[in-house]
Amino acid sequence: MIIKILGAESLGVRGLACSVELKDRKIIIDPGIALGWSRYSLLPHPFQVATGAGIRDRIIKEVGDASDVVITHFDGDHCPLLNPNPYQLGINEVKDSLCKCRIWSKETADSSFTQLRRSKELAFALNKDLIDAQGMKEGPLEFSRPVPHGAPAGKVRDVMMVRIEEQKNVFVHASDIQLVDSETIDKIISWRPDIVLASGPPLYLYGDVSFERQRLNAWENALRLCENVGTLVVDHHLLRSAEGVSWLAKLKDACRNQVLSAADFMERAPLYLESWRKELYQWLPVDDDWHDAYAKGRVGFDQYRTRGWDELIKNGKIRPCKWYYACPVREYALSGKLERYWIENYCLVRNKGCIRYQLEESGRYHPDNMLPDGEIREDL
Repeated sequence: MIIKILGAESLGVRGLACSVELKDRKIIIDPGIALGWSRYSLLPHPFQVATGAGIRDRIIKEVGDASDVVITHFDGDHCPLLNPNPYQLGINEVKDSLCKCRIWSKETADSSFTQLRRSKELAFALNKDLIDAQGMKEGPLEFSRPVPHGAPAGKVRDVMMVRIEEQKNVFVHASDIQLVDSETIDKIISWRPDIVLASGPPLYLYGDVSFERQRLNAWENALRLCENVGTLVVDHHLLRSAEGVSWLAKLKDACRNQVLSAADFMERAPLYLESWRKELYQWLPVDDDWHDAYAKGRVGFDQYRTRGWDELIKNGKIRPCKWYYACPVREYALSGKLERYWIENYCLVRNKGCIRYQLEESGRYHPDNMLPDGEIREDL
């Protein structure tokens, strides 16, 4: 079983998209993305828009050879949309791929009007029915009955969890549960997972004293869950604020088992871009008409993309790989001979999956024209 988390707040975007590769199937869960339309009364910074565009491309690529797609609920950061905003994933971008695979989704008859509409729009666009999966088992897949999206609030706000098993390895995707409901945690523990990917509590919304019970429940449930799971990955709502980042750090210290963010799990440095939105605007001011011009296709984000990384380094938000300034991959990218993808997804976020890094650390030879994934580029 190979698990890849494609999009989450510690990776720079809203969502909980992931890919699970089995021997005979490839399952994509929640192929959606959003950036938070307004935070601190600010639209997404162009640097975050650039990061989101890269993650959206990655989701599109991963869906391309999927056998199954699971949609745990129809919020805009968890599914492709008929009418996406400029930062989300559109149905047309993945339509051909989705037509070729099984699509499992939470039943929406008792959901909100928006959730029901999005479900119907997807089915109509693909000209096929979505499989109402809740409570079902099929091969390596098992789906929960509806559980609360955060605190219990009736069926209008619920989600579906997913259990995947291969060769006694069990992964659970617990989208948007926010760790608040104890019965939901009981269900996860009963599935006896090795790895759980879950949404943490949205502390940035818990400013009022009336949310104190939800804060306490989330903390107690998180402690109970991590004591019963080998690896607990907590991300999404939690990591939209500095308070949430601190909360996760305290949880790591309090638990004997492994507690990670999505970025930790993917062995790369975090990019808390929504939490850093105010700072990004201060470090790298944005033209007043940029968002409107971008939505109309009149401008791009390249100037912000390049300078944004420099600002994050200068202000101590990220620390590149220790070999970065001597690495030929950096020189190739800065001179335009190589796509910036390689430095942005390896060098600048200290991605330990870099083959060059692994060889350098072990003192083994590797040619200058080897890419971080091990490919030898003869044109370099």
